[in-house]
Amino acid sequence: MAKLTINTTQNIKIEFKSASLGERIIAFVLDNIFKLLYVILVSYIINKFRLAKGFDDNWSEIAFWIISFSPVFFYTLFFESIMQGATPGKKIMRIRVIKIDGYEASIVDYATRWIMGLIDFWMMSGAVGVISIASSSKSQRLGDILAGTSVISIKERVPLSATIFQEVASEYVPLFPQVLNLSDKDVYIIKEALYSYKQTKDYSLLQKLVSKVENVIGVGGRRSTLTDLEFIEAVLKDYNQMTAKI
Repeated sequence: MAKLTINTTQNIKIEFKSASLGERIIAFVLDNIFKLLYVILVSYIINKFRLAKGFDDNWSEIAFWIISFSPVFFYTLFFESIMQGATPGKKIMRIRVIKIDGYEASIVDYATRWIMGLIDFWMMSGAVGVISIASSSKSQRLGDILAGTSVISIKERVPLSATIFQEVASEYVPLFPQVLNLSDKDVYIIKEALYSYKQTKDYSLLQKLVSKVENVIGVGGRRSTLTDLEFIEAVLKDYNQMTAKI
């Protein structure tokens, strides 16, 4: 499985595993099965209760059918927007969409991927998307390239959809009140970089992370009594403890 290295806006490199072409194809097939099941169910209900027979003209009936099946058309855009880059098919395969800079993709990014899906998936029987993913160093289809996104695997790692918050003992006393200078996105990046360090033991990554955090929050005298790893873990605990009180 190809690895995707992301340079965040904090100039910290985080390594992800790109979703394989096979995983993406299976997720695509599963999503289309769910769409088909929806079409079958809605068609059955409409025909069973003759819901399309009470219109005065054909145009109204056609509009009714189009509206009834519109969730199929907007399926991918809807689910990726509410499920943080996943669809039911992707969720089953444990893959999701993220921005190349490591942040969550926006509705505009999902819409770009959705519109380009008409080219990637439906032109030349999907050959355009398959060729693009197979030939891209970051496993991107055309929609991903335009949106600045990629699809990653979240198997064997902390789910990226997980909250940035973690459990901290109520009696814990924060060491660095300056952590309130951090944003939720900053803490998200810190957690991902820390996870990457623990997996790779790349000490240069930890040093770069510590340097960036020190510059953002400033540190007091207690920093010298902590190792780099202890410092980062203390910052995460402090952030969780102090934001919980706000």
